[in-house]
Amino acid sequence: MILGAHVSVSGGLHNAIKSGDELHCDAIQIFLRNPNQWKAKPPTAAILEKFSTAWTESPIAEVIVHDIHLSNLASPKPEVLEKSRAQFREQMELAHVLGLRYIVTHLGAHLGEGETIGLKRLSDSFDGLFENAEAPDVMVLLETTAGQGTNLGYRFEHLRDVIGMSKYPHRFGVCFDTCHVFAAGYDMRTEADCETTFDQFDHGIGLDRLKAFHLNDAKSAYQSCVDRHEHIGEGAIGAAAFAFILNDARFAETPLIIETPQMKTMHKTNLETLRGLVAFDTLSGGD
Repeated sequence: MILGAHVSVSGGLHNAIKSGDELHCDAIQIFLRNPNQWKAKPPTAAILEKFSTAWTESPIAEVIVHDIHLSNLASPKPEVLEKSRAQFREQMELAHVLGLRYIVTHLGAHLGEGETIGLKRLSDSFDGLFENAEAPDVMVLLETTAGQGTNLGYRFEHLRDVIGMSKYPHRFGVCFDTCHVFAAGYDMRTEADCETTFDQFDHGIGLDRLKAFHLNDAKSAYQSCVDRHEHIGEGAIGAAAFAFILNDARFAETPLIIETPQMKTMHKTNLETLRGLVAFDTLSGGD
């Protein structure tokens, strides 16, 4: 089990490692820049060195990058599309310098042009990034979404199509967000529901592409298309889905990241809740 959380980089990237260590994380997720601004001052060489040193001295196995909130690589608006591509390239290249292999991103929104056009523009955006960014080892993880507004990515088929249209399908993986998937209409409230949903994912995309999870319960109702995260076991999904994922051997080496509310005060509680759902026979190897 590779369990962790999205943590702050306030005061410098290296502080994220400290925060992850304090939570006993096996993996963490971070923003490389302010998620609500287009422009960002690149970290100094000293900060990069501090991060590298802190990570080397930490038991944290995986550090995952999350794209900024403003990004829309499917946008029909030329200015937004250009800014989205430029900042994403910068993040890919910084991730490469830091030795980080995954960057998670939402699929963006078509803004009324239609899903077919939006998905094609998105795939083209990634092809350009793969061809021009100096980040050959960085994999893009397409995140499942809830389906609000004209957002793409709320059906497994959307992710399949973006990957399938690309000239570089090997550069893609998937980040499976439990809250988003549930809100989009894939049920996970029982073990049988989970089996069905992951069978659908495997048939449409392939479980081999599932490289990370966002483990979040949902404030919003099933099929609501509303993205509102809740503490583990306290939302509309319930504990059964998280117990299923935590105890499924197929996901034993997949980073499981929480993005639950109240990061500073509740991450420890949510991680403890998840650890409490791990079956004893899983920990003991089935003896």
